[in-house]
Amino acid sequence: MKRISAPTLMPMQPYNDCVSSILDEPLKNRLQSISNTIETHANLYIERAAHGNTYTINPILHARGADPFIVNDIRKSELINLYDYNMVQRHPGRTTYDQILVSANEKCPFCGGIGRPKSLDHYLPKANYPQYSVLPQNLIPACRDCNTGKSNDIALEPGQQPIHPYFDHDRFFVDQWVFGRIIETHPCSIFFFTQMPAGWSEIDFQRAANHFSDFDLSKRYSIQAAEELGVVVDQRKGYLAGCSPDEFSNFLRSVSNAPSLFANHWKKIMYQTLAGNRWFCSTEF
Repeated sequence: MKRISAPTLMPMQPYNDCVSSILDEPLKNRLQSISNTIETHANLYIERAAHGNTYTINPILHARGADPFIVNDIRKSELINLYDYNMVQRHPGRTTYDQILVSANEKCPFCGGIGRPKSLDHYLPKANYPQYSVLPQNLIPACRDCNTGKSNDIALEPGQQPIHPYFDHDRFFVDQWVFGRIIETHPCSIFFFTQMPAGWSEIDFQRAANHFSDFDLSKRYSIQAAEELGVVVDQRKGYLAGCSPDEFSNFLRSVSNAPSLFANHWKKIMYQTLAGNRWFCSTEF
């Protein structure tokens, strides 16, 4: 939904930092011994993500409660603990964690800034891709709703992949694919939905639509819009009471065109929808 810059850290820096803080020397040595393999996995991830093909990376599938070997004699739990303990709780790994978290400038990229990032989300979940548990390019700043509400399904087809805030094509961030429709009641409300832009492939639109659904953005956008609609109605009753429907529509459209609002921002879509609705612009509140 919202593009943010990928971490500038070298892919292996967090891995090496996290391993360096391990006190168990045999474990530290075992994790250091697979660093070349982890680097190969990291380079594969970056290459696939840059082409929208992370679905081609095979997940680790196993019975509940199992702790399989992932690389040589390193188990899944040992790679996951690099994140849960050596990155989240200990330095120098925590420094990297905080650096990635603040890079979103207080705007969650998955929902387009509705929420404030509180933690890092694994784009490919660490439960099924433990080799990427501390890969900075796989760690996305996310708000609580996006992190906890995100679907746990593994993307095994191209259209199932969520939009990647670091790597995906500009079309997902520049083209408008979210639209709104007014529910003409008193008080009115706005329903948000997705629509495929001209020139898009079916797979790209499926990805966008699934992202919108997986993060429950129709409902979350409508909640944001409900509060803002009250402000607009108060303005219409007050200093905008003397405006004609066309003048009121032009005012609403000017708000939707604010440079600070990106193509699929809920507020942009809301004001765009209101401006284009004759019933709303003509209503005497």
